[in-house]
Amino acid sequence: MEEQKQATNTENQGTSWDLSEVKAFLEVTLEQGSKLLKELSQKPIEGGEVLLKKAEDYSKKAVDKSTDAVRQHPVITLLVAFGLGFLVVKLLKRK
Repeated sequence: MEEQKQATNTENQGTSWDLSEVKAFLEVTLEQGSKLLKELSQKPIEGGEVLLKKAEDYSKKAVDKSTDAVRQHPVITLLVAFGLGFLVVKLLKRK
């Protein structure tokens, strides 16, 4: 009986040593996983910033082109604006 207790204690000591290794492995794995998640969560933000910058550049170019067109053809621009306004009023009065 005494020998069984000593054998069980020896096995438990061996198990606790194995568990400390498992614990250390899990801690390292958790730390690496946390770093990976942080990196992955930043990528969409960086990608969104790139898309936002492209959209901003595109809209600036569109505004510049339309401003140039208005300066080159002011009478036509006024006629188009008047015509579109007239159509909008007609469509709204139909209801």
